[in-house]
Amino acid sequence: MNQLSSNTSRLLVFVFSIFAFLYFTGGSILDFSYIEWLSPGDSQYHWINWQFFRESPFFQIPIFKNYNYGMDLSSSIALNDSLPIMALIFKPFSNLLPFDFQYFGFWIFICFVLQGQLSFFMLERITKNQWICLFASAFFILSPPFLWRLWGHYSLMGHWLIILAIIVYYRPHFSLRIWIFTIILTALVNAYILAIVLTLFFMDIAFRFSSKEISQKLALSSLLKGFTSLLLSLYIFGYFVNGLRLGSGGYSLYRANLNTFFNDNGTWSSLIPNIGSIPNDYEGFAFLGFGMIVLLVLILIEIIIDKRLLFKSMNKKNLFFLAASLILFAFAVTNKITFGTTILFEFELPSFFSIFTKPLRSSGRMAWLLFYCIYFFIFLIISRSRKLKLYLFLLPILLAIQVLDMGNAASIFRSKISDTKKYYASTVGPETLETLNTFWHSPLTSPEWETIKIKYNKIIYVYPVNRPENAYPLLYFAAKNKISTNFGYFSRYNSSKKKEIFNKINKIIETNNYDKTSVYIFRDQIAWQKVLKNCKSTDLCNEIDGYKIFAMGFY
Repeated sequence: MNQLSSNTSRLLVFVFSIFAFLYFTGGSILDFSYIEWLSPGDSQYHWINWQFFRESPFFQIPIFKNYNYGMDLSSSIALNDSLPIMALIFKPFSNLLPFDFQYFGFWIFICFVLQGQLSFFMLERITKNQWICLFASAFFILSPPFLWRLWGHYSLMGHWLIILAIIVYYRPHFSLRIWIFTIILTALVNAYILAIVLTLFFMDIAFRFSSKEISQKLALSSLLKGFTSLLLSLYIFGYFVNGLRLGSGGYSLYRANLNTFFNDNGTWSSLIPNIGSIPNDYEGFAFLGFGMIVLLVLILIEIIIDKRLLFKSMNKKNLFFLAASLILFAFAVTNKITFGTTILFEFELPSFFSIFTKPLRSSGRMAWLLFYCIYFFIFLIISRSRKLKLYLFLLPILLAIQVLDMGNAASIFRSKISDTKKYYASTVGPETLETLNTFWHSPLTSPEWETIKIKYNKIIYVYPVNRPENAYPLLYFAAKNKISTNFGYFSRYNSSKKKEIFNKINKIIETNNYDKTSVYIFRDQIAWQKVLKNCKSTDLCNEIDGYKIFAMGFY
């Protein structure tokens, strides 16, 4: 093959990024006013969170404080997958943007592009062969755990930040300034990816200290400055706002299966059979893809034949990278070890370990570093192989096969994203579809809502819980009419705050001392009966559009 120039290769990677974006999404999500695809599911709450944040003060500390969404129960978008970095970019233009505006599609497009460009930049550090860089970057763009997040939780598509951290880790010289920039940038995207980046930061310092590149004093001061910058930025962004906590349960539920690198979950390959997993193992999904599995088998055979190829690739820096990846993978599989549909064994963890397990309960995501480590070493070994010509012949063929082999997954995502209603109409039963329709067609059709949006500025749910039943139509109505709520759907919230809130609501009900600016939505039947006993002719006390509503002084 004739050698390509670096610029030509980068351009081709960019073109492939666009192709992959269109192949998996159809492209309709680049329409900023197209919000239908965000419902139903968690993403509708990520979007509605942004709508409330638009009305928060522009200059405030924490920056992402979002009191109107949840009030005392939770009040920050920093941990709710609402993409703080995008909210920060578009917030100055809030008054110019229509209500039905979404930035998630644009973010996804950016992720496809950066996934390719940063992979290319990283690969150029291990080989000057532009064909390897080109085809390898395409495989990185097609990485299944990256694409799987098109189902929802779009902040988790920021896998390019993991690749960026790998690039910083492999810099010729240690740079605390670049690390701090990478850490803060990641904190503006997602806490789980941040944990992976911090692991590489720590491992980079450990490697450079062990190699005598930096002194003990510089290593300790770098750790101190790095984590001080992290904590300061987390505080400024709103990770520690009143009523919000970082920890929650579920560590051993959302794990990685030991077969995760070879299990396509019945969706991502037509050529590789589904080897099964246990419910919730999807969080640790890290299927390599058919083409990459073939490459892995080939290089393992080559290493068995010529062990020097492995030894030449395993320098100290690479060993530290591999160690970090294996440590996070051990965390990802949790204390309940599964292989396929079988729980092999489980064990109790020391109580102090909860400082890690509670903030990172969806621990399976930590498998991503080992996933990218495998990708990295496959192409590193290929670049040093004596059979380079064979690999250069196979790479485009395997890439094409993998694109076609992922066709079923691509078709599902295109359908779900580009024609959401039709997708659900063909995949769920009529009863479920009727419930889902409330996401696209608000059930709040009674004339009383017109008065409510004018006379009241708060909606109080009795009693507020995380993601209460039929919450979304109320949240949409509240956001559109700039009304605060004491409920919502939060990735993290302080459950201990609930007792205080419940007592406050109980006192209001017992004393009949309701806020004249608030509408009360009752799900608790006992509390509702108390309201009906004290209802005056001027009050609204009725079930409207499926909601039991009390509004003082409505008439």
